[in-house]
Amino acid sequence: MTATPLDLVTGADLRRAMGCWATGIAVITTSDGGTLAGLVSNSFTSISLDPPLVSWAVDKSSSSFATWINTDNYAVHILSESRRDLVQRFAAKGTDKFAGLDWEPGVLGSPVVAPDVPRVECRLWQRVDAGDHVILIGEVVSISGQDDFRPLTNHVYWAK
Repeated sequence: MTATPLDLVTGADLRRAMGCWATGIAVITTSDGGTLAGLVSNSFTSISLDPPLVSWAVDKSSSSFATWINTDNYAVHILSESRRDLVQRFAAKGTDKFAGLDWEPGVLGSPVVAPDVPRVECRLWQRVDAGDHVILIGEVVSISGQDDFRPLTNHVYWAK
């Protein structure tokens, strides 16, 4: 990677640089008035312990953007290496990501699609406009799953 002058940095440059940063992969789901939405995210992070807050960012060009902007809850499934199958399903565009998938509603109604991985369920706390994304900050209302697992990271997923 070569140095790029400040005024010449492109989105592609940033994507390439951030691809070097190992992050976990999560599937985030919601239900808003019966409309289901789900996507793959590696922007998930904790931001506060008191109150317990987490955040992630949704692309404004997402086909489910309107659902994410209207929902008041979401569930974050922290994927393990054994659940890599969910990445392609929830990264696909223009498909019913929930077709043929067994799921159940979580404590706030968001679809639980992988009960065998760590999961945090959140009530929306705040939305923050951030360029071509919106950051959704959620108050954690429920935590479940296992402590002993091998997390799926972007480096593990894309290397195979």
